[in-house]
Amino acid sequence: MYQPAIKQGVIMGVVSILLFLVLYAVDPMFFAKPMGWLTLFVVNFLALPIVFMILGAKKTKPNFTPFRFQEAFVAAFLTSVVATVVVLVFNLLFITVIDTTWEKELGEEIIRSTETFMEDMGAPQEAIDEAIVKAKGDLENRATGVMGQLKSALGGLGWYLILALIIGAVQKDKKEEDALV
Repeated sequence: MYQPAIKQGVIMGVVSILLFLVLYAVDPMFFAKPMGWLTLFVVNFLALPIVFMILGAKKTKPNFTPFRFQEAFVAAFLTSVVATVVVLVFNLLFITVIDTTWEKELGEEIIRSTETFMEDMGAPQEAIDEAIVKAKGDLENRATGVMGQLKSALGGLGWYLILALIIGAVQKDKKEEDALV
């Protein structure tokens, strides 16, 4: 019944991985820069999930009559869960086998980028030093490796849950809504 949503989730995960690999090939430290963070946010938290969760719900709709909120929500959320699992498996493989130093190097580059950004904005040296000390402390206390990836995946699922609720409300059959009035 939900195979179309599962398929859209796999596609969403693969597209996300391919995008990461292209950006990584161009500049492994891209995600440490402000443009990298913005790209990550727009693509991985807005564009890809919204497009593929809507597609997952729409392509699942013919399997249900009526297509109630419950089915629309499950289809949208299932799409994101499948994508999250695909990306999580890739990320774990990436940080434990492909590039085992990338996470640490990325953290160090984030600190350098923060310092450069603050200097370029004309921040006083005292404020820069304070921000760097705080950033280094945050970096040391941040979960990395497998635990970091699991924490990130769970956080992403929380966001996807919100999107799925919205998409479920929009994608459900309007006739059902009219019948309740």
